Amino acid sequence: MNLRTLDRVSPADARPLPPASAGPPLPLTAAQAAMWSARPADTAGFLEIHGPVDPGLFARALHRTVTEAEALRVRIVTTADGVRQLPVALEPLDANAAGAHRPAEPPRAVAAPRTAPVRGTSVPYPASAPASHKAADRKATDASAAPPRALVPPGVHRPLRLPFRVADLRDRRAPDTSALAWMRGDLEEPLDLVDGPLFRHALLRVGDRRWLWYQRAHHAVLDGYGHLLVARRVAEAYSALATGAEPGPSPFGPLAALVEEDAAYRASGLRARDRAHWLGEFADRPEVPTLAGRTAPPARTPLRRTARLAPGTADRLRHLAASVRATWKDAAFAAQALYLARATRSDVVVLGLPVMGRTGSVALRVPGMAVNVLPLRLTVTHDTTFAELTHQVVTGIRAARRHQRLRHEDIRRDLGLTGRDRALAGPRVNIVPLSDGPAFAGARSDLHTLAAGPVDDLTVHLHDRADGAGLRIDYEANPALYGQDALDAHHTRFLDLLTRLADSDPHRPLAGLDLATDAERDRIHAEFNDTAVAVPPTTLIGPVEARAARTPGAPALISSAGTLTHAELGARANRLARHLRTLGVRPGALVAVALPRSPELVVALLAVLKAGGGYVPLDRPELDGDRLLCVLTDRAGRAALPDTRIPVLALDDPGLIAGLAAYLPTDPGRALTPQHPAYAFPGAAPVPHATVDNRLRWTQSRYRLAPGDRVLCTGSSVPELFWPLREGATLVLAEPGAEGVARTIRQHHVTVAHFTPTTLAAFLAEPGAAACTELRDVLSGGDVLPRATADAFHRALPGARLHQLYGQAVAHHTCEPGATGPLPIGRPTWNTRLYVLDPAGRLCPPGVVGELYVAGERLAVADAEPDPYGPPGARMYRAGALARWRDDGSVDRVGPLR
Repeated sequence: MNLRTLDRVSPADARPLPPASAGPPLPLTAAQAAMWSARPADTAGFLEIHGPVDPGLFARALHRTVTEAEALRVRIVTTADGVRQLPVALEPLDANAAGAHRPAEPPRAVAAPRTAPVRGTSVPYPASAPASHKAADRKATDASAAPPRALVPPGVHRPLRLPFRVADLRDRRAPDTSALAWMRGDLEEPLDLVDGPLFRHALLRVGDRRWLWYQRAHHAVLDGYGHLLVARRVAEAYSALATGAEPGPSPFGPLAALVEEDAAYRASGLRARDRAHWLGEFADRPEVPTLAGRTAPPARTPLRRTARLAPGTADRLRHLAASVRATWKDAAFAAQALYLARATRSDVVVLGLPVMGRTGSVALRVPGMAVNVLPLRLTVTHDTTFAELTHQVVTGIRAARRHQRLRHEDIRRDLGLTGRDRALAGPRVNIVPLSDGPAFAGARSDLHTLAAGPVDDLTVHLHDRADGAGLRIDYEANPALYGQDALDAHHTRFLDLLTRLADSDPHRPLAGLDLATDAERDRIHAEFNDTAVAVPPTTLIGPVEARAARTPGAPALISSAGTLTHAELGARANRLARHLRTLGVRPGALVAVALPRSPELVVALLAVLKAGGGYVPLDRPELDGDRLLCVLTDRAGRAALPDTRIPVLALDDPGLIAGLAAYLPTDPGRALTPQHPAYAFPGAAPVPHATVDNRLRWTQSRYRLAPGDRVLCTGSSVPELFWPLREGATLVLAEPGAEGVARTIRQHHVTVAHFTPTTLAAFLAEPGAAACTELRDVLSGGDVLPRATADAFHRALPGARLHQLYGQAVAHHTCEPGATGPLPIGRPTWNTRLYVLDPAGRLCPPGVVGELYVAGERLAVADAEPDPYGPPGARMYRAGALARWRDDGSVDRVGPLR
């Protein structure tokens, strides 16, 4: 049929219906009021019609249906009695046909061919519609606010024109793509909420025998079921007109009946019973987890992702559900609950359950707005079986439907869940009852959803098509909460989880099922944790002695007391080491060191290592007599220590100083291996030399010290003290206080500095910090570096680089100027693996929060356990933090383990 047929529709041919009379103002139902206040709130979809369509007959069928559907023909206005809906007349079709000779407006939102005109004809939009949709949106905002009480505005009873467009897109390179782009572009343009109409239609030809009928309406006047009623009536009327017959009588009930039924319910004892049910179900007001972990205003145009579950998998899922006396819909609902519980580390989840909200015959006949969203509370532990979870779903849905008429908004208010941050339910799971549309004079159609109303967080649409193509699963997400990559990842994992569930035993605990796909698990192992590097079997002290032997006269240590060369520092440490050997210090022994940051501290640590022992730094006067062989301190430190039988050596004691002079200044011999302890923190397992050596070799490979570098020491960590001594750089001991640190850096031309996040923040607050322009690299170790501190660093020292080293340098990250958001702890270092695990010890995929574990062959901690993902004999330990992988392989520390 040529599209020009619509131009020739005449008043005689059209046989227009008489205009429907305008009715009195009606209150909004509770459902309508909720949607009217929740702008943006549009519903939209299209029917794909397979066969010939006569646009002229279609326009007549649509016009007749809208004339019959009083709920569509309304203007919503503020009156002296509050917000009301006014049924108004629809202009006869011949009045629209007179304007059909105007050129059709080009689709405003077709992606590639945006500027190309659409060929065809159209019934134009209302002449009263404002030229600017932004102006319409401002008018709508004014109308829906709380203006002074006023009478019904004049002119609102004037008839509406049918907003209907016809366009032929067959000349486009990709007609379907162009049509979808136009429809989605139209959804981005707000409806005129003041003048109306509150709906739009378009008929787009995309093939010789394929048409797309686009339907859009404000959610306050039409829900998904209402769209279906309208579509069925248009198809019925069109089929009758195509045979030359008149359509049968209208199947629709009056809008007033829907309003009266709603008012009767709200005044009934049934509502009180429903309220008691929901208040009892959520008396404890549980926290409602969501995949985004935060909230945002509803989205007008959500992000989307769609895919199908393979027919064979869908059949197995149906069989699985039947085996536990459920339907595939119940099983899919349970699977989404499982996914949400795993992704949020929650035992209790609350899903949104959309229900028709139509329990009486009146509501079933009125194409209006009645749909409701109910909270479905489910408990999902790792001991729960899928059969038990599915049973929860079946009984929970049954109970919810018995009390479905109490509005979602009323439940929230009655529970005191005020504010956007206290949601009643998390993701919504919408079971689409069917995807087969009505027939138009024998031409079949398929239903497609574009928008199902406002998307607060995430909506999952499940379609069971009758064409044998499997289950279709659509995700819609609020773009303020999810990026497209995150949405795609959730969608892919959910389909993968459904596939694995379909092949699982429903009576086994769910602990064996994780969220990560095979591809994500492979990526965590082969990409994120690809850190294996061969390092020679070296001790911590060996390279220090080798460097001193090569450059004995080079400066090794600078402090307020002066400068020591490698030879001078080595001689002092060797004499003390030989004395320690006489006290029994040998490989495997531990020596406590309780000294302030000073040359004596460096000498003491070197001496312990040269004697073959491991040192235990003490920052408070506590001793573990069962582990320690002796204590190195000064006279002030010795006075603060508790009484002990352990030998205590005060290195500033004149007698000890005189006695040490009798020892040889050369390196003492020792039978030390990389597996002997190098140091240990009080109460922790010793750290072997191999682990420390691995760390220092990685540090040098990453940040590259040269003999001319000067490295500031503000603490007593291994990298601060031993890295420069191994690489020929000079160790500089900082003066106390932030001012002293800044002065030390400037005075001694420091190029590399170590800080903790706390000491770095204090340094940056010092006015002299900005003058430390010779700094090249700053390493912040230990705890997580706050973003504010990183920003302050880049403002003060724009020419320097800032690096975060998490924990004992198990992860690293270089901070980029101008970046936003929390800093990641970074990627794992050499021969170290990071795992983010769920409570059952299963790998969490990127973006999902779990508990952080550190693994590696060169780790030694007291509470280490076997690493189930590493090579034989590998160990891992709990880091005591919650974390998640980023997609680039770095890790975010979310917070402490709760």
